[in-house]
Amino acid sequence: MARNIFIRFAITLALLLPATVLSAQDEDEPKTPEELAFQEADRLEKLLSLQPHQTFYIDSILQHDMRAMHNELEALQMSGTREYIAFKQVRDKWVAQMDSAYKKVLTHDQWMQYCRSAGKLSKEELKALKAKEKAEKKAAREAAKANKKDED
Repeated sequence: MARNIFIRFAITLALLLPATVLSAQDEDEPKTPEELAFQEADRLEKLLSLQPHQTFYIDSILQHDMRAMHNELEALQMSGTREYIAFKQVRDKWVAQMDSAYKKVLTHDQWMQYCRSAGKLSKEELKALKAKEKAEKKAAREAAKANKKDED
């Protein structure tokens, strides 16, 4: 349980920290949730080799959920709340919402890759994914050898 909380916190921090650093370098103006959503959608498109329709859905999910999360966090801040747990609960709720929506859009392999990049795979799932990737590489090498043999 604590591991999952730490992983989600690290993911959110990883998503928001580069945007904060870049904005500080550019104009000292924080990026909007929409800009952060666009950057994350672009990153996921490259990481997961998304189809155009998947990219559209992922971008839509991120645009909505990141704006809603930002508004909720801002409302908490404006209310004077300083408790880390309150902010963390809001963030965790929206991260879970995004993950649930992603799972509906992504294929099983893409979902596993996403979970791997986010550090959300159990040891068994990670082991199975690595074994599958190893088998795919071996099959590709054997296919390349067979093609080369056929050409000769």
